[in-house]
Amino acid sequence: MNRVGKHAASSTGDDLELMNMVFELPEKDKMIMWSEGYIDQVIDKLPEYARDTLENRKEKWEDSKAYYEKQLKEIVKQEEFKLIMKGGRKEFALFVMERYPELQSLLFLIYDNHLKDDDLRKFVYRRRFSSRKKYLH
Repeated sequence: MNRVGKHAASSTGDDLELMNMVFELPEKDKMIMWSEGYIDQVIDKLPEYARDTLENRKEKWEDSKAYYEKQLKEIVKQEEFKLIMKGGRKEFALFVMERYPELQSLLFLIYDNHLKDDDLRKFVYRRRFSSRKKYLH
């Protein structure tokens, strides 16, 4: 939890000080608050007139998450995918790496029945702020 989240969690936090801290944060840190799931707590502690900034960003990130959820549901509905899931892990891995390399981490979580909402949020965060550079070679 970053400094803003800790300040929002404390019961004696000052609204204006919290607002200034939020406005000073870069976009990446605001998205970390969302991906880790404590942005609602920060929004609730902000003054009414300052909530729009984070609420609008949160809505945009939730839309991105919904887009990936929809994509995953469409993939999981496919008959070929269902058959491959019933097979071995090696065949599943080869299938996923060949057809859906960008979604492979989420598809493996589905295969293991461990996909959670937090995983999707972290996936959206990594897609937006990837540390790996993509080159056109």
